[in-house]
Amino acid sequence: NEYKSYLRIMNCPEKSIRAFILYLVGVVFSLIFSLLLLQREVTSLPTEILSNMVTASWWAPLATGFFSLFIGLLYPKVDSLSGQKPVMSCDWPSLIKCSIIFFGINHACMKLDYMTCIQLSVTLSVLSLVLWWVFDRTLNGLLLGVISTFLLLFVSQFAVYNGLVRYRSPDLFLLRSWLPGLVFSGVITFGAFGRQINAIKLSKEHSE
Repeated sequence: NEYKSYLRIMNCPEKSIRAFILYLVGVVFSLIFSLLLLQREVTSLPTEILSNMVTASWWAPLATGFFSLFIGLLYPKVDSLSGQKPVMSCDWPSLIKCSIIFFGINHACMKLDYMTCIQLSVTLSVLSLVLWWVFDRTLNGLLLGVISTFLLLFVSQFAVYNGLVRYRSPDLFLLRSWLPGLVFSGVITFGAFGRQINAIKLSKEHSE
């Protein structure tokens, strides 16, 4: 019992470090995505929406950090309960590929300024499912992605309708069409980070 208590005390700093890494991943991803949005010459989003998103939504990196922390901790727990494992091995090269594809999907869709809202939504949805199929391919990963997407869409709509978030342009259909694919692919990517960090923890425990 004393040895187990000692191990719990020693693991507290490691848990804090893992949580900090997951939170930092979300913040960095949000900042990088904001920089991509600022590239007006390669985006189809109206300038009014862009300027308002970057200046008024200062809380977005903080919220994305907490979202990444929650998803990154939730994915390994659900995997252990369901007994399912992702098709792609949990290693850093796979994480880098997943992150590059995540940014590539959304950045490429922003370049296609001739796409309608429906075309943008369908394209992002298909590409996000491809990301899940390549790097995850588990039922619990798919369900967590879908549930998280619907929850964040509900929160965003609630914030807009209640005046918590304001946009200068009244036409937000383009942004709403683009948001589900962004959230779903982000859940898959953050979940992959959580699995990798959890795999490092398990490898250390087995070595001890």
